[in-house]
Amino acid sequence: MATFQVPQFIEQKPKIIGPFTLEQFLYIAAAGVLSFFAFYIFNFFFWFLLTILLAGAAIALAFVKVNGQRMPTVIKSAFSYLWRPRTYTWQRAITQTVLDTSELEKLEETRSKMGVQERLKSIALSVSTGKIFSPKKWREEKDRYQVVTRITGEREVAKRVDY
Repeated sequence: MATFQVPQFIEQKPKIIGPFTLEQFLYIAAAGVLSFFAFYIFNFFFWFLLTILLAGAAIALAFVKVNGQRMPTVIKSAFSYLWRPRTYTWQRAITQTVLDTSELEKLEETRSKMGVQERLKSIALSVSTGKIFSPKKWREEKDRYQVVTRITGEREVAKRVDY
């Protein structure tokens, strides 16, 4: 069976001009050309400031990576983010709900007028109708636990888990 050499360092671009790739060389060369023309246009102080800015920008564009992405890609993504319209779904308009408190006030009023005897009747009715206590719910709770016999012979109640 034939063996094939697996390519490594796929991200690495070929070095064309010295230790630089073609793209890196073009960034640095463009900054050098702009600095050369600025030397004849501006006085020494402004030329020096412009050259420092151009050199910094060229070095950043040529060599800096942010989160594994080259600087031109990051700048392009930043501009597209700034110019593209956005919608923020997490800033939805909260709908105004108006609650009718008149029924609540009437309920509070009747509760305050109700005596102890009537409250007990109300609770007894809720229990008998299953509103508060439901035997079915209690049975479901009871079915969740089972008696388990361990290897040693001990019996223990354990929660039943059905997957």
